[in-house]
Amino acid sequence: MAKVREAETRPPLNKTRKFKHHDWAKKYLKTDFSKVLWTDEMRVTLDGPDGWPVAESAMMSTLTQTPARWRWVLVWAGIIKDELVGPFQVEDGLRLNSQTYCQFLEDTFSQSYKEKSASFKKTMIFMQDKAPSQASKYSTVFLASKGLKDERIMTWPPSSPDLNPVRELVGPSLNERCTVKENTSLNSVWEAVVAAAQKVDGQVIKKLTDSMDGRLECY
Repeated sequence: MAKVREAETRPPLNKTRKFKHHDWAKKYLKTDFSKVLWTDEMRVTLDGPDGWPVAESAMMSTLTQTPARWRWVLVWAGIIKDELVGPFQVEDGLRLNSQTYCQFLEDTFSQSYKEKSASFKKTMIFMQDKAPSQASKYSTVFLASKGLKDERIMTWPPSSPDLNPVRELVGPSLNERCTVKENTSLNSVWEAVVAAAQKVDGQVIKKLTDSMDGRLECY
């Protein structure tokens, strides 16, 4: 069995980042978080250290490095109010740069977004982290073309994975249901992800989105 190394300790926030967190919390303190679509990516691996598939948040790896031999399914998902958006599978081997990220959103999220009501589109706030592919000018222009700009794009403070409620759903929930020996191929892993997503309770999602007021008060 391969040895799993302990996760590296995240360095403490410096004064500048603490100020940015405080300013962010102050800006969004009175926000109706039921209108926010919280998004993130996760990786569901087939070849974990003990041969079992393991689901993990894409940015919260339990390893300091991921062995090149591992195979995984990259999944994008979001939550808003009590609803799970997705999950959507990223094409195997696709590197998400600005162009491919926007094309991915066009092929997946944009299709479901089109079906939403006019009032939903008018008030929804889109949250994404500060990954280079998401924070680029190219991606900003793309989202603006969908009406997602200015106050409808949530600014995101640095080093803030703990603030994103979707991470608490996507990682643990799918990990719990996808870690089964029957998953012997990437197709079966993806099928397990879809099946797990269908079992996620809306009240669990709502509890997470409702928790944002309390999180901001901590700042």
